[in-house]
Amino acid sequence: MNHLFYLLSEPMLIVESDESRWSIRDVNQAFAVFSGFKKSDLMLLDPSTIISVHDSGLSFDEAIHQLADEFSVSPLLECKLVTKASTPADVRMTCRKLQHGERTAYVLICKDLREAKWIDEYILHNKIMVSSIVNERYGIMSLKHYYAPVQQPSSSYVNKSIFDLVAEHERNKIKRVFDFAKNNRTAEAVDFQLKLGDRNYGTEAIIQPFYNGNRSFKNFVVILTSLYANNKEEDPSYKLRMLMLSKNISVTSLAQSTLISLTTISKIRNGKIKKPQRLTAELIAGELGVRPEMIWSSFKR
Repeated sequence: MNHLFYLLSEPMLIVESDESRWSIRDVNQAFAVFSGFKKSDLMLLDPSTIISVHDSGLSFDEAIHQLADEFSVSPLLECKLVTKASTPADVRMTCRKLQHGERTAYVLICKDLREAKWIDEYILHNKIMVSSIVNERYGIMSLKHYYAPVQQPSSSYVNKSIFDLVAEHERNKIKRVFDFAKNNRTAEAVDFQLKLGDRNYGTEAIIQPFYNGNRSFKNFVVILTSLYANNKEEDPSYKLRMLMLSKNISVTSLAQSTLISLTTISKIRNGKIKKPQRLTAELIAGELGVRPEMIWSSFKR
């Protein structure tokens, strides 16, 4: 048990109460890294000062006993962990009771929810195609697709390198963007060619880095905001339809924003106009946030 406690990657701490106050008996390395505090400093703290359960309407004592109750209907609790940088991190906490003679201790397991919360917040204001969590070695830890034309199950991408899904000539560019986002602690946008199965897609992505409480890098969240078939033989009208779907833009709204007639937009979208005039193509592409050649390969800079 002791070896597992120290080796597991989930942040964990062991707490106990002497009826007058709670204290921290032990923490694993993952919790020290996540919180940003040294183990020796954590052992001096009351756990209720760094784990806030106020939003649940419970006291720290009530929360621990509720989580430890094997008959409880709420075996987990969302709360906040205050890191050394004083930045509250959303966590999902579970608990296991440890009985040693007359002494009772509790193992608290904290699941970091920051990436999931960030994705949920992004979805509230934007339509996305794919979300993924990528570790510091660029391995895909999780992947979920929403409206994307992806046939393979999400699990088939887990544990692959993100670069295995990027066209070879684009890999150095993507690596530079990842490194820039990580080193500058900023979200970065990039467009590139993505390979899923036997099909090629053009895509636009947002790369958001996350860090531990000790300021060490943790992982990236990668969100694909558009995804559309990009084979040479692919009909431009299909690319346009997929882009409009990913941006949640209707024919009517595209016509209004570009001042192009509804009839012309409809004909281009349905493939009746294969190659629109350059100005028309630039207006449509600009409204969708891409270059004209990403829809009509015949247009070159």
